[in-house]
Amino acid sequence: MRRHMFSPKKLRSRFAPALAAAVAAIAFIVLPSHAQSASDHKPSYSDYRRGLFALSKVQSAAIVMLGDSLTEGAPWHELTGCSDLVNRGIGGDTTQRVLDRLDEVAKLKPRAVFLMIGVNDITRGVAPAATLGNLRAILDRLEALKTRTFLAYVLPVTASYPKKDFNDQITALNGKIAGVLAEHPATAAIDLRPLLRGADGYLREELSFDGLHLSPKGYAVWRDAIAPEVAEFCAR
Repeated sequence: MRRHMFSPKKLRSRFAPALAAAVAAIAFIVLPSHAQSASDHKPSYSDYRRGLFALSKVQSAAIVMLGDSLTEGAPWHELTGCSDLVNRGIGGDTTQRVLDRLDEVAKLKPRAVFLMIGVNDITRGVAPAATLGNLRAILDRLEALKTRTFLAYVLPVTASYPKKDFNDQITALNGKIAGVLAEHPATAAIDLRPLLRGADGYLREELSFDGLHLSPKGYAVWRDAIAPEVAEFCAR
């Protein structure tokens, strides 16, 4: 009987297609589809914050502090001494993002919500009409929940802030926010601007650490300004 002898090179060329197909099949079986696309989507900071909120064992809160990084930046529970208060600020949030996550706030059945939002709409170039529409929708929803809502005007930036021309846009937006408040008499206005800005209309330098966000002194002013309302609605 004649034996067929194959060199290593011939063996590789003969079995390479079958081997490649087998490897591909194994990879398909072993790796789930989500693992193959895991690098396609990285969680955003908003996803991270909302993920933490979802882990919270707090099922209800008398007071919710709601907004963007200006709200997120303070440990409100400790600053106010209110044991029934939660911070639902998310850095980078816009009016649309707050509106999108309002169901999460509603589940807490708050007696009062303190809201400051809008500066990121300006930095992201959101049309003022869209911002105001979102604000109206937020206030409508909170009022329907019989939640006492306090809406704060957007704070100015400092004169040293790199984009201090934002102040003109902030002033214009606040003028329109006043109109939205007039449409919602059940919502109370919180105006911290006279307490935080100088004669030039800019946020006082000592009340901010970067021109936009507040320093501890700035948060002390905010805390003291809302202390009567916090005391009223905080369930101790």
